[in-house]
Amino acid sequence: MAILEVDKVTKRFGGLEALRDVDLRLESGELVGLIGPNGAGKSTLFDVVSGVTRPTSGKVFFQGEDITGMKPHRIAEKGLARSFQATRLFGNLSVLKNIQLACHIPARTNIAGDVFRLPSVRQRESEAQQKAIDIVKLGGLEVVSDELAKNLPHGYQRALGVAIALAVEPKLLCLDEPVTGMNAEETRFMMGFIEKIRKEGITILLVEHHMKVVMDICDRITVLNFGRKIAEGKPDEIQGNKDVIEAYLGRPEDVT
Repeated sequence: MAILEVDKVTKRFGGLEALRDVDLRLESGELVGLIGPNGAGKSTLFDVVSGVTRPTSGKVFFQGEDITGMKPHRIAEKGLARSFQATRLFGNLSVLKNIQLACHIPARTNIAGDVFRLPSVRQRESEAQQKAIDIVKLGGLEVVSDELAKNLPHGYQRALGVAIALAVEPKLLCLDEPVTGMNAEETRFMMGFIEKIRKEGITILLVEHHMKVVMDICDRITVLNFGRKIAEGKPDEIQGNKDVIEAYLGRPEDVT
């Protein structure tokens, strides 16, 4: 059984068709890239998969369950998490506190326990702190763990956004352009982080414009153009695909 299956998903915004009959399948443990020119429909597909927007037609299945149109927090609780192009952080909290706060999301809350500081609440907080520390170590963020999020360099802020997504204990992690705006050193750091996440057994769906990153770390790549899937295959197959080359560069007769 696939961990994620997108079945003939179409999404229209008024008269604009952002996606048409898109199919996508991820097996457990895979790292799959989703690429395409600007406006190809990548972010819209991410929004459909994560519940941010409901498809006009088609279905999304996660671990065999139909999650089409389900609320984002419900989908996250089931083990499907995503990062965002715009990193959402609590700027006046430390790196560790940002992650620790997110670690409370999967836990069941108990208002009476929180008010009276029952042992179960203290245990939950201790567990959240330890989990946050483990995520900090996984991401190589120890050197900045006590820094305020607002003071971090861009690369570390992006890495923190991914670390926060890990706090919900995902089985599938959708990464939306994780190396955007990074220099070469920051990009290598993020690529290493992504590889570590994969070794933890987490399946990854990656949207990224940085082609070297995609070609270097992905098992398979799916290509969208004008809302349609135009190619799918291994990185070397995609690099030589005529339709993909035309989508990015235009037909030879169009180039002057």
